[in-house]
Amino acid sequence: MAAAADSSPPAGAAASGAWEWEGKVVSPVAAATADEAWALLSDFLAFHRWHPRVAACRLASGTPRLPGCVRYCEGTVPLAGDGAAPPADWAHETLLEYDAERRFFRYEMNDNNMGFGLFFATFRVVPAAAGAGCELRWEFECEPVRGTPREALVARLQAGLDGMAARVRDHVLAARAAAASGTAAVAPAAGELKLDNSIAV
Repeated sequence: MAAAADSSPPAGAAASGAWEWEGKVVSPVAAATADEAWALLSDFLAFHRWHPRVAACRLASGTPRLPGCVRYCEGTVPLAGDGAAPPADWAHETLLEYDAERRFFRYEMNDNNMGFGLFFATFRVVPAAAGAGCELRWEFECEPVRGTPREALVARLQAGLDGMAARVRDHVLAARAAAASGTAAVAPAAGELKLDNSIAV
């Protein structure tokens, strides 16, 4: 059963029924079933465990997994040559809809320091169309991002999703090996496998 908040965009955001920017990125995970992947990725507050460019993700307000809850996400920042670190990317994001049965959640980015205005995204885990495994899908609808070409945003989303798919694959394979040997698998800790210094929303 789906739980949903009012997920309608603000008046004027897409009055014509089409967003200026919208799209989808997909990453296959042949080693995991949709249920296995969803079990790992369904926690709206565990983004930092699976996304390779997110250092922190925590509840800012509301009740976890219930529409209306807000998470705070912060990206990783490498030290510059002089040892100084630029400000980390950050964003507050509001959960709009959560459907465990259909394995998806939808959210809106709110205040942030990355140049985003209106931004809505849906994260899904679906069985692979052919063969074993599943696919991770990240769909977005947004206004153009200041200073960022659409292609660059799509590339950032794809890189982030590919990193998540790799972590899910590695965790599932490790869990199966651990089950076979009687040991316990451990989810990746924040700070591992970072790709660069930017949150990919």
